[in-house]
Amino acid sequence: MKRSLLTLALLAALPTFAQDFDLTDMTPARPGENVESADVVTKGNVVVGKDEKTAVKAAHQQLVDENQDGIRLVQVGSGTGILSIGSSSYNTYDNMNATLLSKRGAYNQAALIAKKQLIENMNGIQQECENAVQTVLDDIQTGSDSVTNESTTMQENCIDSVSGSLSGYVTFDVYDNVDEKTVRVSLISTPKTRAQIRDSHGAVAVTTNPNEVFKQVVADINSGVLPPMGAKILTHADTGEIILMGYGSAIIRDNDNPRVARRLKDAAKRQSQSRANSALIGTMQGDEVYWKGSFSEDQVESNQQFEYGGDPRLEDPTTAKKLDSERTVFLNQLKMSDEYGAVTKGQLPPGVSNRSFASEDGHWMYTVSVYSPSLEAVSREAKREMEAGGTANPSSSGRNIRVYGGQNDEAANPQGASGKVSDEDNL
Repeated sequence: MKRSLLTLALLAALPTFAQDFDLTDMTPARPGENVESADVVTKGNVVVGKDEKTAVKAAHQQLVDENQDGIRLVQVGSGTGILSIGSSSYNTYDNMNATLLSKRGAYNQAALIAKKQLIENMNGIQQECENAVQTVLDDIQTGSDSVTNESTTMQENCIDSVSGSLSGYVTFDVYDNVDEKTVRVSLISTPKTRAQIRDSHGAVAVTTNPNEVFKQVVADINSGVLPPMGAKILTHADTGEIILMGYGSAIIRDNDNPRVARRLKDAAKRQSQSRANSALIGTMQGDEVYWKGSFSEDQVESNQQFEYGGDPRLEDPTTAKKLDSERTVFLNQLKMSDEYGAVTKGQLPPGVSNRSFASEDGHWMYTVSVYSPSLEAVSREAKREMEAGGTANPSSSGRNIRVYGGQNDEAANPQGASGKVSDEDNL
């Protein structure tokens, strides 16, 4: 409720444009850049601007400048968007394969952190904490001696957890800081991205040439970054059709044996294809995201003037030995853990096409899986003709069909997009 009131207050102070917000032409911020933000108001985690693109870029720049994981709520024309940044670090090794695998693992962890933050913002966090303190006083008095041991033991355990279904998000930005050996993944979800994915199924007029879809995808790839993972929404420049793209990647492991090297390259292609399809399913149908974080802290603080002889567990005062000097003990132990996970499960609709690219340096294999309603319609029409023995009804050309995300392993699979992969330094 407080967050809603804050957003309304900001809107009253600074109105936004009425047109829908679109990510197609957005350019993400980079470290050290400045954003013209005279027309942007920031209050806590909420950013409101007269121009939607400026508001998103300002919010992204704020998170980048803070150099830590976090979210911003961005008020845009179609409602409130959520921008989430996750980051992770990697190591470099003499073995290039190990370096690249460490880097890709960092990308994966950064993406999971960003997803976790989106779910946490939408669903909240569950927490269970236990805090205990124990004090012990052990005093011995004899006819000639007076000795006392006293100790304080503290124990604190906390478990935080987040879980929920996440869909309608897209990858906004990825960044590899090779100097600091860190990667950053930015995800964003807005009312329009969610609506675009939700409305991509339904009655579709088969008027778009599939080749035009691929040309649009190739142009987008050539003009931007091909991320190691995630998804993106592209609006066709001429028809307005929504094109969904899932990205996947894998490391091409190097080997001195040419035959083994070829097999490893094929394995990288299969991995990247599976990951691209998973990213597409995740943004279309939803990821089940979960996170559990915990910490345990134990502390002992004691002053000891004597110690027991024999078995100390018996604590027999007749065996007590007075120490020459008082013994002081302080011990603190802290343990922390984080467990991230995302489960993607579903059926891709017919007509999804994918294409794999090896990076120019030969270290990465990328795959982009492309879905659009018109591609699905073409595949369904081909299946209908196949089942009818190759006789199609000419009058059916251009008719509206209803798309239900059908299951069909025999559907046609048109050739996917092609294009040049961006330099690794730009990833």
